[in-house]
Amino acid sequence: MDNIDGGWLLVGLFSLILLSGTVQSLSGFGFALLSAPLLAATIGGPAAVSTIMITGTACDIAILAMRRTLPRPNTREVLTLAAWSAPGMLAGAWLLAALPAVGLQIFVSAVVIMAVVLRLRTRNQGVIVSRRWAAPAGLASGALSTSTSLGGPPTVYYLVHRDLGPHAMRDTMVALSLIRLPLSVVSLLVAGVWETYEYWPALIVAALLGQYLGTQAFNRLHARYEHIVLILLTAAALVSVAALAFS
Repeated sequence: MDNIDGGWLLVGLFSLILLSGTVQSLSGFGFALLSAPLLAATIGGPAAVSTIMITGTACDIAILAMRRTLPRPNTREVLTLAAWSAPGMLAGAWLLAALPAVGLQIFVSAVVIMAVVLRLRTRNQGVIVSRRWAAPAGLASGALSTSTSLGGPPTVYYLVHRDLGPHAMRDTMVALSLIRLPLSVVSLLVAGVWETYEYWPALIVAALLGQYLGTQAFNRLHARYEHIVLILLTAAALVSVAALAFS
């Protein structure tokens, strides 16, 4: 019976990571929006964060490697956000080890909902913000990344106000995830919360397949990138609230 349950769990997680990889490839973020709450509920918070890092990284590398043209991340934005993320990632790893899941989920829900509300208020105003806003965006993203793996919304909200095109924004988000990976892993190891799902190689296959499907969709839908970002942020808020309701 345990083997059957384990088999169905693998099928479910494979499907979940496949969908998450598609979302990530389509937008440059969002891998954890769908996968984190369900992974945490089935294999535990620490294992969910670590497994998402592994599979999400495979997806990000494939996104950059399989571009039809050279990747075009905004290097200055990547380095600035990465630098400010560092202390946030250390704090997030400590939070993952020290705080109850419900407390973390309340924090996540508040941040994501705030991002959606602010984006709705300013999406038609053409507001371009100063680079100094990279500091709070990076700190919040770093903390959310290692504590819950939901580090996308703060940096997405910042970058959509930096006048980046769809390709540049997606590549910037992906490059940021990759450059932050080593410190994220070290932070989790130091905090003693690095765990992985035993069948993670199969989930890497799912992530790569999702990446391919998402790339095909991006090539057709990049003109509607702004709407896609807003939909994904809204989805993040709904997922966070739903996970909180069932915590």
